Amino acid sequence: MRRSNRLGAGAGTVARWVRMVAAILIMALSVCAAGPVSARTRKTVVQKTAVNKTATPKIGAPATPAWIVVNPATDEMLIGQEPDRPGAPASMTKMMVALLVMEAIRDGQLKLSDPVQTSAWASHMGGSRVYLKHKEVFPVEEMMAAMLIGSANDAAVALAEHLTGSVAATVQRMNDRAATLNMKETRFASVHGLPPGPGQSSDVTTPRDMARLARELLKFPDILRWTSTKEAPFRDGTFILRNSNKLIGTFAGVDGIKTGHYTQAGYNLTATATRGSLRLIAVVMGAPTNDARFQEAARLLGEGFNRYIGITVIKGGTVVDTDVKIPRAVRAFRPMAAQDVQLMVKREDKDNIKTAVEIQPNLRAPLPKGHAVGAYIVRNGDKEVGRTPLVTAGEVPRTAFWWLTFWK
Repeated sequence: MRRSNRLGAGAGTVARWVRMVAAILIMALSVCAAGPVSARTRKTVVQKTAVNKTATPKIGAPATPAWIVVNPATDEMLIGQEPDRPGAPASMTKMMVALLVMEAIRDGQLKLSDPVQTSAWASHMGGSRVYLKHKEVFPVEEMMAAMLIGSANDAAVALAEHLTGSVAATVQRMNDRAATLNMKETRFASVHGLPPGPGQSSDVTTPRDMARLARELLKFPDILRWTSTKEAPFRDGTFILRNSNKLIGTFAGVDGIKTGHYTQAGYNLTATATRGSLRLIAVVMGAPTNDARFQEAARLLGEGFNRYIGITVIKGGTVVDTDVKIPRAVRAFRPMAAQDVQLMVKREDKDNIKTAVEIQPNLRAPLPKGHAVGAYIVRNGDKEVGRTPLVTAGEVPRTAFWWLTFWK
């Protein structure tokens, strides 16, 4: 029996070895057969990965900057690169909040001295901030300085809530105002321009639209008072507001307006500068680095100032050198320009500027002071580029013997 058991055990061992060898042979044959296919498969996977890395940029990140340079006096674009390409304005969003505040002040709804209390929501805003505490109070003036010089998100929220009662209502007003300014590609979703959270919409605009907003902001001198400031004290000097616009103090004539940045938006800047009687606005969106946006804006402003020149053709109140004779008047009179006519023209076109006086037909004396009598027209070659009404500089009396004038 023992011998029989040993023989059975030996036979079982042999059988197991046979099965193992057979399994190894089958695996080897499978590998040999599948080897070339696996190699092709691995090669394909590697190629796909390489293509995906180069063809799929970071979501929302611009590949090249878009920009525009405009003449704010006429809203005319001088030069541009993809000026209507949509992108995220980031903190340049605060420019619209600033406009709404200034218009409310103009309309008597707010004062710069009005106190603004910080809500719990505003006090918890992240990003750039001045660390407002819940229920802390600052006047509109200081909140505007914090928002425009220091780009404070908490100040932007506090101002928005003070302006309309809620952030949502202010965002709606921002979009309504953008529509009236013909900012066709703009949609605001926040008052600060921070990156949207999950399920939230992003602020969207274009260089052309931001230039239009900047043009409207320039109507309020206080805006440039803040945006041209490099540093300012806040909270009794315990906090220093620092302007992120590096062109302030380094590029002649720059006095605003606002920077903006987060990763998907790129580096943005709305800049404005004056030289002589000429003001330009340059907007750069989606620059790859912080320095790049300032270098690009400086290049664009410099090119604009080199290529164009500002001309005051006539100032309002200037009497034109043209005698106007009308029936019944005692004598001929010379009208005056009602408004300034200022132009921006290419330097080589300066000598092509011509003027003409057009007088309305059927005028009769007497005429009161300031009565419209015609137009002062400015042309660049054959193209009309400006005009202003002509009005009487004083009364134009009727002659006592007007019937003689009529007879003649």
